Amino acid sequence: MKKRSKMVYLSKYIVVVFFLWVASGLNAQIDSISYETPNTMKLVIQARPTNDAIMLRWGVNDKNIWKLGNEYGYLVERITLEQNGSPVTTPEEVILSGGPIKPRPFSDWQELIEKNDMAGVAAQAIYGENFVLDTNTQNKGKVSQIINQSSELQQRFAFSMFAIDQDYTAAQYAGLGFTDYSVKENTRYMYNIKIAAPEGTNLPKETGIIITTSNPVKLPKPYDFAGYYYNDAFVLIWEYDALVHFYNSYDLERSDDGISFRKLNITPITKLMDSRSSGIAFTDSIPVYEKKYWYRIKGRTIFNEISEPSDTISIIAYKKLLVAPELKESEIISDKEAILKWDFAKDEAWKLTGFDILRSDKPIGPYNQIKKNIEPNIRTFKYSELQDINYFKIRAKGIAGDYIDSSPSMIQPIDSIPPAQPKELTGKIDSTGVVTLTWAKNEELDLKGYTIFRANRPNQEFTRLNKYQIQKTLYKDTINLKSFNKNVYYKIDAVDNRYNASAPSEVLPLKRPDKIPPMNPLITNYELQEKGIQLTWTNSISEDVVKHVIYRKKNLSENTKWEKIFEITDLNTNDYLDDTIAGNTKYHYTVIAIDQTGLESQPSPPISIISLGEQTKTAISGFNNTVDRDNRIIHLNWRLKASNIVEILLYKKQNESEFSLYQTFTGNRTRFIDAKLTPNTIYTYGLKAIFEDGTVSEWQETEVVY
Repeated sequence: MKKRSKMVYLSKYIVVVFFLWVASGLNAQIDSISYETPNTMKLVIQARPTNDAIMLRWGVNDKNIWKLGNEYGYLVERITLEQNGSPVTTPEEVILSGGPIKPRPFSDWQELIEKNDMAGVAAQAIYGENFVLDTNTQNKGKVSQIINQSSELQQRFAFSMFAIDQDYTAAQYAGLGFTDYSVKENTRYMYNIKIAAPEGTNLPKETGIIITTSNPVKLPKPYDFAGYYYNDAFVLIWEYDALVHFYNSYDLERSDDGISFRKLNITPITKLMDSRSSGIAFTDSIPVYEKKYWYRIKGRTIFNEISEPSDTISIIAYKKLLVAPELKESEIISDKEAILKWDFAKDEAWKLTGFDILRSDKPIGPYNQIKKNIEPNIRTFKYSELQDINYFKIRAKGIAGDYIDSSPSMIQPIDSIPPAQPKELTGKIDSTGVVTLTWAKNEELDLKGYTIFRANRPNQEFTRLNKYQIQKTLYKDTINLKSFNKNVYYKIDAVDNRYNASAPSEVLPLKRPDKIPPMNPLITNYELQEKGIQLTWTNSISEDVVKHVIYRKKNLSENTKWEKIFEITDLNTNDYLDDTIAGNTKYHYTVIAIDQTGLESQPSPPISIISLGEQTKTAISGFNNTVDRDNRIIHLNWRLKASNIVEILLYKKQNESEFSLYQTFTGNRTRFIDAKLTPNTIYTYGLKAIFEDGTVSEWQETEVVY
C-alpha cells in the first residue's frame, strides 16, 4: 500500500503530547490489575461501561513499543468471571476481534480525516513519510524547543498518543481502542491485553482490568469554575488536577444571554505540563465592553464522553481609565494644614468609583494611603498633618478594578530660617590618604543633613563632595597624596528639610602626609687645595628641605658603599672642604637633600676628582694674553715644558670674584680663545697641569683689562 506523502502541519492543534492518561486513568470507576514490568516500559488499559457495551482504551509509554504495537497489533482477551453476582464455574475466554488489533489501513481513514482533525494527526504520525512541526506555529516557544530536540519517531509517538487521547474514534482507528458490544448485563469481566510480537521480543508484560456491566459510574460535574476581567481580557480558571482521572480535556462555552451557549475552543483545552497550581486557565478576548457574558465548561473523557456543564458564571468588562488626575496648585492654610485640589477629565469621569490620597516624604516614595474612597464627584481634600516636606498623589480608581495615579506634587510650609552654622569641624589624614572629618551635631528638628566641600587652596572655589545630604556627623574622603599642594581644605554647611542652607563652617586646613621626595641638589664646582678638595653645590629648591648630606667613595666600579662625610642643616651654606683625603687619589662625590618627613631626594650626578700629590717642576711657561677688541675675544697662549701631562685646567674670574674652573683640556693643548666677555671688566685667568701620577704643577696667572 502506498503511504500518504502529504505532510501534516500542526499549527492549529494543541501540542504538548506525552500521553497524559498513562499516568492518570479512570481508576476511580474501575477495578484494575497491575502487573510489574522488568523495566520502565508500561502497557496501560482503561475501560468504561455503557448500557450495552464496554469501551476499552490502552496505550504505551515508549516510542519503540508503540512502533511494535503498530506492526504486530494487540491481543485483547476477555474472561467472564461472574454473572448475576455468581462466579462462573468455567470461565469463558475469548480473543476479541478474532486476532491482533492493528491500526486500520490508511485508506479507511480518509472519510474520518475530513471531519476529524485529531484523526489526521494520528494518521500522519502512523503512515506519513515525513512528520515535522510547523515552525510558524503559535506554540513554537512552548513546543518546538522541546519536541524538535527529539527524534522523528519520538514526535510521531507523542503526537499520535495525544491525538487519540482526544478522540475515541481515532483511538480505535489507530489500534488502541475497542468497543465490546458482546457483553451481557450484570456480568463481571476481566480484559487482558498484550502485544502480539514474536517470542523473545523485549515487551512490557500483559495488562489486565476487571469491570462489570452494571451500575456505570456517573461522570462528576466540573467545579471551582471562576472568571474575572484582567488586562483587556476575560480570564477563566477551574480545577483540573482533582478530576484528571475523569477528564483529560475541557470545552469552554460562552453565552450572550445566559441561555444559548456556544463552544469557544476549536481544539480541546488541556494542561500542557505539570505545574504547582492544580487549576487550568483560559483567556478569552472581549467582544463588547460593558456587556455581560456567561461562561461554563464541560469535561471530556478519553471515550468522547461529555460531562454535564459546570455552574454558570457571568462577567462584565469595563474599559480602563485612560487619563490620570491632575493636581492643581494647593492652598496652604498653616504650617500643618493644606487643601489639595485636583481635576479629572469629564469624559472619563463615568468610569470612576472614587479617589485615594497618597503621601510620601520623597518624590520617589514609598507613598502611604492617608485617605481612601473619596466620592467620585469630590475634587478637594483638607490635610491637617503636614510635615516639613510633603509629596502627594491622587489615585483615581475605575469600575474595571484598575487605578491610575497623578504625578507627585510637593507641598512645603513656609520656612526661610536656615540651620545654625556647623561647629567644631576637625579632621585627620592617614598615611593612605583617607580623610576622616567630624563635627558637632546641629540641634534643629527639621535638619535634612550636611553638605561637604573641599579645595586644594584656601582661595580656590570649593567643590561639593556628596550628592545627597548626610545625616551623620562623620564623613570619610580620599585624597591624592602625591600633590604639590601641601594642605587640603574642608568646610561644611547644614541644610534643613526646606533646603535652607546654613552659613558654611570655618575652613579646616589639613596637612597632607608628605609622599613626594625633595628635588635633588647639584654639585657645581670643586677646587683642589693643599688641605683637600673644596666642593660647591646648589641646594635643593624644595621648600620642606631641612638638611643636605655629602657622600664619598673611592671607586665607582667597586662594590663599596657610599660614605657619609658631611651633613649640614644650614640652608645658607653650600660648600665644604674635604680634608680627610689621601694625596694623588681619585674620589667620587654626590650630595642629597632630606625633607621634614625624612624623605630623601635622588642623589646628585656624581663627580670624580683626583686629589693633589706633591708639587713637581714647572710644567707651564709663557702664559700670556692678546686682546682682539674688533672681534671681541681674548687669545690665551702658553708653552708646555713636560710630556707626562694628562689634563690642563683653566680657571677664570672677573674683577674681585673668586676663581672657578672654566675649561679642562687634554695634555697637549697650548692656546684658547675666550669669547664670553663683558666690556669694562678685569679678567684674571689661572692655569695648572695634572700629571699622570696625579700630581699638580705650579699655578700660572695672567690678567686682562677688557
